[in-house]
Amino acid sequence: MLDAAVEKSFQERFNAIRTLKTGDLVPKPQQSSLTVKDVRPGGFFTYLDRTYYVKEMAEYEECSDDFSKRKGFTVTELTCLCLESGDTVGFEWEHDDELEVTQTLERFRFRDLTDDAGEAIDEDDLDQIADDSDVIVLKGEKYWYEDDWASIYQKGSKEEKVYMYEFENDSHTRFLTIEEWDSGSGKESYQIYTSHPVEPMSITLISKGGS
Repeated sequence: MLDAAVEKSFQERFNAIRTLKTGDLVPKPQQSSLTVKDVRPGGFFTYLDRTYYVKEMAEYEECSDDFSKRKGFTVTELTCLCLESGDTVGFEWEHDDELEVTQTLERFRFRDLTDDAGEAIDEDDLDQIADDSDVIVLKGEKYWYEDDWASIYQKGSKEEKVYMYEFENDSHTRFLTIEEWDSGSGKESYQIYTSHPVEPMSITLISKGGS
């Protein structure tokens, strides 16, 4: 007999699969012309022999440091259910000069991070690290400062202020992101995670989902 968590996971995946209708399938001749930019909640796509159901979609829009002026550049976040494993997996895409896609890997806490000398760091160190273009060490690997920027995160009708600190390893194959939520409120919370780049053409849409 399955325990409750496993049974719930199977049921969630089964319910997702049941929503896929024959008429929603993307014809194979059209698949090569579509990218992750075309998928919406309720859609399905494959990546590395895994199938993902898009549960939610949200957007970060870059803005001025005081959050008063929006700049138009956006990063789209897809929260997906992996049908094979039952895991919830995040993908993000942005389009500047070209389409760039990343997949979220692991989540961490400040206690997992140190500076180059092995000293603990916390939220109070982030601005200095950014100003100095310094390094953060995670699991023995160095992640170098790449960028920091303010954004408005929008999911449905809800908006939140998020300040982003972005780092990457020496080989540019793994990224470290620290998100400061409700930035400037004095009651900030933090999300810390790694991700890696995804070749956009390795994602194949099965159905586009809702509009």
